[in-house]
This record gives sequence, structure tokens and C-alpha cells, in this order.
Amino acid sequence: MKKIIFYLTILGLTFTGCNPLDDIYNDIDAQPNPVVGAVDYIFTSEDYAEYETELNEEEYFESQDQADLIIPGFLAERYPVWGEGSLVNVGYNLFDETALEVMSTTETLSSLSEVDNYLGTEYETAENGTFLELTYNAEILSYTLSDDDFETIGNALSSSYPDPAESAARFGNFDRRSDRDGYWSDNMILEGFQVLLGDEYNLGQVVAITFAIFDGGTNFSESFTVQYNGYGFTKLDVEASGTTATEYTLTGTDYDDIVAALSATYPDPAENLGRFGSFDVRSTSSNYWSDEMLLEALNIILPVAMEGDVYAVSYAIYNGSVGTETKTLLYSSGAYIPNATIVEVTAVLAKNNSDWEFPYVFTRADYDTFGFRFPNFSSSNVYILDIFLENLFPYAQAGDVAMVQYDFFSGSTNTKYGHSIFDGDNWNLTPDVIATAFQYGFEDGAWVPDNTINYTLTGSDITLISEAFIDIYPGPADNVGFFGSFDRRSGSSNYWNDDMLLEAFNVLLNTRDSGAAEGQKYALTFVVYTGSTGNESKSVIKTGGEWVYNE
Repeated sequence: MKKIIFYLTILGLTFTGCNPLDDIYNDIDAQPNPVVGAVDYIFTSEDYAEYETELNEEEYFESQDQADLIIPGFLAERYPVWGEGSLVNVGYNLFDETALEVMSTTETLSSLSEVDNYLGTEYETAENGTFLELTYNAEILSYTLSDDDFETIGNALSSSYPDPAESAARFGNFDRRSDRDGYWSDNMILEGFQVLLGDEYNLGQVVAITFAIFDGGTNFSESFTVQYNGYGFTKLDVEASGTTATEYTLTGTDYDDIVAALSATYPDPAENLGRFGSFDVRSTSSNYWSDEMLLEALNIILPVAMEGDVYAVSYAIYNGSVGTETKTLLYSSGAYIPNATIVEVTAVLAKNNSDWEFPYVFTRADYDTFGFRFPNFSSSNVYILDIFLENLFPYAQAGDVAMVQYDFFSGSTNTKYGHSIFDGDNWNLTPDVIATAFQYGFEDGAWVPDNTINYTLTGSDITLISEAFIDIYPGPADNVGFFGSFDRRSGSSNYWNDDMLLEAFNVLLNTRDSGAAEGQKYALTFVVYTGSTGNESKSVIKTGGEWVYNE
């Protein structure tokens, strides 16, 4: 029987009982696989109304699973004559609340730039808009407030907290008695740290700050372990005593001195440092500065110190972009060596414009400023969030994105994560309900979700494949690792044929998606060389526990 194949590009096409083609469709329907169609379709208000009970009268699906339960039946009614191989790309509204992902490592990451470097390698596939709760180790510094510091804080916050500010400046402590006019809450103390120390630490640095208190009892001091996030200090749920360190930032003269001293020992790295004024820390670069080389360089320019002195040394690095790195060094037996008091830190980070950053976390003080009775937003006032961002980012440009974390009440209070986009005039918080689309196919007599995952191989994927096959296919594996492209010229000694590629895909997917279910499909796109560089795609499906081509 000849198949009838056609493609529809209009939306909302329906077949009705009065259609004069009904007799033809009935004849076609009686044949095996009579019609193969492909169409884009967007759910309408009327479509959602058909399922108002399941959707609680909302015009969106609560989850992708719910969409996958309802849409196949809808398609069966809408396209009753379509058969095997038909495809419908269905557009619909989906509740897509930003989820907080979780990750942990034992790596020591003592600044945001080090965190960004780590995640750039270990979570290269994270998309912009991803929120991640990362647990890691960090070096911790220490600071103790002096009488002069209390006076500085008191003067700076006198208009915001008159009585507490006057008390702190006068007595050199924070009054911690909650029933007194001079009371300092945790959030107020953090504000004090910001006005005093906001310019003293790099993003992501952790500091144990000790300060005098008066509580009417026998406690005379407290210590907060805090992290600087660019907006202020956040209190961490850890107890630690840090190391008091002298801050030192390398100057242009320091870089020149290092180049002069090490140009013979490390010609390429030294020449690069002298030219650009930053240490290249990319391990694959011929200009790479290892940790050992950096320590050697820093010992050249740091001053002679007292035994046991600690320096927090900041310097420019290049890891694909220019950033700042800080090392904590101990002066011991006439030389500086690595030194760190380590504490485990858990922080929320967000990926924005390809970089990891700290989101702005709305505080109790913010909600109080808004005049809210409770420290949270709700559906009736969440618009204030965008108004607040106008003052927080007064020089924003169209297209800028602000990552935010806030509490939201809807029956109960929960922490939400999201991003707001500046359109040139206003900030616009991205809603939890998004317009999306998913493809459904007609297979084995029924409409089913097409679970194909489109994936483009990354640099770390190529490294994985190269290292896995270097002993099996030395030439091809070395070549793809060096150039980042698969040689598809059949006459080349570095040729990757289809069977070899399938072996590579099995290694890749068994590593990246080890829990993939039977029947999971991937459309893999990768760089190839055929005389010139281009892209090629291959489709695979998991069958019998292995990945095979899905042609």
C-alpha cells in the first residue's frame, strides 16, 4: 500500500464530521499506516479547558510527566488517521520552577574565581540560569573588631539604627540583649561588617570575625564565620577560627621581578606573564603556571616576615578570561609555604552569562524596608522584587540578568530561585510557568513522547574519549584529543569509522548518563574533519544495556 506523506505548517488544524474529505479519510484509515504527518501545534485555552479537572482549571501542565499522560490522548483524538512515523511538536505551558541542584567536592576553593574555575571543568554542561548548592572546602581568614572599628560602624549606621549605633560606638561592643533599645541582631551585625570590611576581601573569601558583645552575663565575645558575596557578608552555619593574615596584592613591579628571575627557568610562562600581567593557569597551555611554580614566583617578591606570619596573596590569573586568585601562605624557616585553616562551606551559586556568581539573597532587612509584615514575597507583591533591583543595579544595560534567591508564600513559605532580565527600562522576573515544546511520535499504534536528548560534545567529552582509546586506537585518539575533531577521512591513518565512533559514544554516555533507561535516545553532535572542520550528528538508542545506532 502506498503511504501518503504530507507536512502541515499551520497551527490548530482540525478534522470535523462535515469535512467533505471524510470518505477519503475513512478509506485511508482502513489501510495499514495510511498517513504520515508532521506538524507543529500549540495548546489553546479551549484545549486546556478540556482537561480542567486534571489541570485544576489552570492553563499549564504541572509537570512534564503530566503533559506526557494527557497529550498522547489529545493527539489521538485530533489526528485519528495519522499512522506510524507521524510526529507532532506540541507547544504548551509548563510549570517550571527553578530547582536547586546539589553538588559536593573535597577540593579547596577559597574564592569565587576558584569556584568558577572548578565548575567550569567539572560542570561544563550547566546552562545559564542553573542554581547550585555547592559544598566544598575553603581557607578561612580571621579578623577581630577593634574599638575604632566599632566607632566606624556606629558612625556609618547612626541614621539606620540610632540607639544601637550610639551604644556600639560608645562602649566598643554590640549589645546582644534583645529587650534593649541598643540591641544588635545578627543581620544588623552583618550590615556593620559590610560598611567596615566590604572592600577588604575577595568574592567568596571566608572570614571568622570576632567581636566584643554585652549580653548582661558572662559572655564577652562572639565570632561569626562569614563569606563575602559582593553584596555583603552572609553568615555560614559553621564554627571555625581562622588565621589572621596580611593582605598582599601583586603590583606591576612584582610581575616584572618574577619575569626577570624566572625567564631562564620557565621561558614561555615568564614571557607570557611579562606580556599580559597575569599567570596562565590553564593546564593545557604551554604558558601554564602550576601551583609549585606559583609558589616559587611568590617567594621571589614577598617580603621577609616573622616566623609563623601568614600572608593572603592575591594575583591576576588567566583561565580563559582574566580573574583574581588568592593563596594563603605561611612564613616558615625563611620561606613561604602553603598554609590554610580549612572549613567546609556550603554556598548557593548561580550561572549567569557563562560565569558562576552569588545570587542576591533577599534579607529580613529588605522585607522590612518593603513594609511587609512577614519576611517573604507573595503573588500580590512579588512585583516589588523587580522595583528593588532598579536601585541595586542602577547602571544596568538592556539584556543584563540578575540572579535572585527569595522566600515566597503560597500556602506555606518556600525558598525560590530565579532570574530577572532588564529590558532597558524595567526588570522582569522570569515566571514559573514557561512556554515550551516537546515532540511526540506515533509508534507501535500509539502516540508516545519522543525522548531524544540533543547533546553536543564538549571539550571534556573529547578528553574523556581520547584518554579512553589512546591504547586501543593510538593515532585517532591522539588526533582527536589534540585537535578536538574526529577525522572522518577514510584514507587517513587517524580515521574514525562508524564502529569506532559507536564505541566512543558508549564510553561517553555510560560515563555522562550511567543511569539512562532502556530505550533512551540521544542525538549526538560533534566536530569532524573532512578536509575542513564541520559538524556531524549521529542518533543512538540504549538497547539491551548498550548504545546502538538508531537509524
